[in-house]
Amino acid sequence: MHLLTLPDTRTLDLPTRWGEVTLGQFDRLTELPDRADVYSFLSVFLDLAPVEVMNLPPAFVYEQVLPMLEFAASTTPDFASFGRPTVLHMRSTGGGLYDEVSVPTDLTASTFGQACDLGAILSDTAMTVPQKRIRALAILMHPYWQKGDYDSDAIDTFANYVCVNVAIEEALPLTDFFLSSTTAFAAPTSASSSASPSAPTSTPPASKPSWPSGMRWLWSTRWPLGTRLAGPTSSG
Repeated sequence: MHLLTLPDTRTLDLPTRWGEVTLGQFDRLTELPDRADVYSFLSVFLDLAPVEVMNLPPAFVYEQVLPMLEFAASTTPDFASFGRPTVLHMRSTGGGLYDEVSVPTDLTASTFGQACDLGAILSDTAMTVPQKRIRALAILMHPYWQKGDYDSDAIDTFANYVCVNVAIEEALPLTDFFLSSTTAFAAPTSASSSASPSAPTSTPPASKPSWPSGMRWLWSTRWPLGTRLAGPTSSG
């Protein structure tokens, strides 16, 4: 992870490999259309609106951003390489220090409320798999983050402001215990998925997450773009 300082002096963590990409970033990447422009693509990682990305200094993008994000243009994530963690590094949106939150050793030892809420998201055909992962992590980890009882009414806030910031290399070995996946996929799971957290689904969709292709030219050019590759032209 690279600590990046934006031109307006704000700082953010920029991933340098797929495992460091957060659940929220991965969800946004899979939601991008095939022909999404580079501004939308970079906005996922920079936490800026596309129009803000458009107005960044070119040298900043080419010298400080693109070298860190080259992995996103040249590789695909290897979900099978992610090992199950014993702690999650979690923090609220807006920055600050990460808290180490212990992961339950037995993922099936949930409350009745957790079992019901997991069943609801597994059977929700309107949700994509990345969205299900965020909610599943929130349902699983809420009592451990709060150090208290499970509360269904608190899950949306917990998912949207904390769980979206968890790296996929830590989150997926936990969430995909329920989604039963070891490879990337973006299609909704079947409505027939089991509602029981002790009975993971058996046949995951085979499709992979999609993000804009054809952007490798960004890494093959150098600023300033107007520099002629053949050198300066002769005058007269």
